[in-house]
Amino acid sequence: MIYNYYFAILILALIYFLISNKNPSILISIIIIIIIGSFYYTKINTHHNEIKNKFENKIKTITDDIKDRTYANNDKNFILNIFPSKLKYIRNDPYLLDLILNIRFIKVFDKTRYTNIVIYIEKFIKVYIYMLSNRYDINIHFQTFIDLRKTIITELYSCFIIIPNKLILIYNINPFKELEKSILDFISYSNNMISIIQKYASQEKKIVWLEDIKYKPFNHNNNPNEVF
Repeated sequence: MIYNYYFAILILALIYFLISNKNPSILISIIIIIIIGSFYYTKINTHHNEIKNKFENKIKTITDDIKDRTYANNDKNFILNIFPSKLKYIRNDPYLLDLILNIRFIKVFDKTRYTNIVIYIEKFIKVYIYMLSNRYDINIHFQTFIDLRKTIITELYSCFIIIPNKLILIYNINPFKELEKSILDFISYSNNMISIIQKYASQEKKIVWLEDIKYKPFNHNNNPNEVF
């Protein structure tokens, strides 16, 4: 706070110097500039705070969704033994944060499935950040990243079977289209994330080979979109 006072005194001293050496028209111009600048500074600051509050409310919404999920969940791939009380990594990816909120209607029909998706995405972002920040070895954890991606997509597709058709008639919305859009968005977005990791691995880490994820065998039991 004391630095703000010193800054204000410096500005006032500068203004006094300008006023004492200039004519009244310059003084009026300076006053107008200060008033206009103060107005826009206030508007910008208010807008910034509104965006920050809106973002924090999104985080709080999802955190509240998982706060009751504290029991053990035996997951063979990722060992989700304890659900976190606070989401650390989703806040670093506003796009995936909004994607989670867009499919939040799923929790009405299957809260466990929905919270699983939330935590998988949280871990997905964590692995991505840690690989790019050299906290995880890409050679070791790239496969975990790919496995998490497959799991998220599989979980999202499984949500189709829990959504009742009557929602379209009762609420005049089509959750199937929303879910499909979110799945395709996630596939596209995560593909870009993979490309970034591959470029980073090649250019910065001189890693010659990573698992080929472009071509996959077709499984007749899967949805065609799962050959991602």
